[in-house]
Amino acid sequence: MSTKTHTPQKTQHTYSYTYHPPSLKGNAPKPTILLLHGFPSTSYDWRHQIPYLSSLGYGIIAPDLLGYGGTSKPSNVTAYKTKSMAAEIISILDAEGVDKVHAVGHDTGCTLLSRLADYFPERLLSCVFLDVPYMSPGVRFDLDTVNKVTRDVLGFERFGYVGFFAREGSGGVLDRFADSFFTLFYPYNPSLWTSHLCPSGAIEEWLLSDHRAPLAPYITEEEFKTHQRLLIGNHASALNWYRALVSNINVEDEEQARITPSLSMPVLLVCPRKSSLEMPGLEEGMRAVCAGDLVVRRVSTEGHWVQLEAREEVNRILGEFFEGVRT
Repeated sequence: MSTKTHTPQKTQHTYSYTYHPPSLKGNAPKPTILLLHGFPSTSYDWRHQIPYLSSLGYGIIAPDLLGYGGTSKPSNVTAYKTKSMAAEIISILDAEGVDKVHAVGHDTGCTLLSRLADYFPERLLSCVFLDVPYMSPGVRFDLDTVNKVTRDVLGFERFGYVGFFAREGSGGVLDRFADSFFTLFYPYNPSLWTSHLCPSGAIEEWLLSDHRAPLAPYITEEEFKTHQRLLIGNHASALNWYRALVSNINVEDEEQARITPSLSMPVLLVCPRKSSLEMPGLEEGMRAVCAGDLVVRRVSTEGHWVQLEAREEVNRILGEFFEGVRT
């Protein structure tokens, strides 16, 4: 397994990624799995999946996405259009001579996975969405409306923190109170989000008071330090994903492409067990866009970080799903 870099010619953004070719056990090599992390992460958040999937013989490509880790960190928000980022990921596959992949996304990585499935469906053997579903194209995002809907449905604002993330200077605040932020965003108890992350203004109050929660049981002290080393100083560029969302910079591309929200390849949705944080209709919404097979699995934990919190369950689910996909 090695760390490599690639610079797509059209953008000149340099991507850092972990690459492990498939093993040559048996008559034919197994496919390659593409792992797309979310916020505030890097490819390091796949540390429990990469060794396991590699041990089964699969190839692995796990990039630090744009704005993260060893990858370029442009300040111009237009660089974070999902159409161009999807093309850059495909360029990495081309550089490694990989035609088709099983693609796995978590958090904002699921947004990028959604557009990969829309713009490059012929390159995907399957799609796996961890905790966050397929995001329909051409939908204008309005935070005030989202906050109102979630208040009406859940009884609290579910995505109030997005306004803070998209605000100028928020990355510096996260750098300054990085330990406080980590213990909130990777919580020891997922219910912490209901009062201290989701409502508008809650995260600002948490950070500026420098609150600290206990370290989550699924994070070791060494892992915590590694994460902080990778993210502190880089939060501002990573938050451009949220600025792109609230600026609706992708809507025009998606409308012009006349994308039909339909997933033709096999799809797996892995979620935590149901909690007060889950919007109703999650599974039903996925079934509505899956033209082919959809498999839904729930793990035993309640938190957002299923690949960390329920690593063994997720690994087993992934292995079983990939084995069942015809290639």
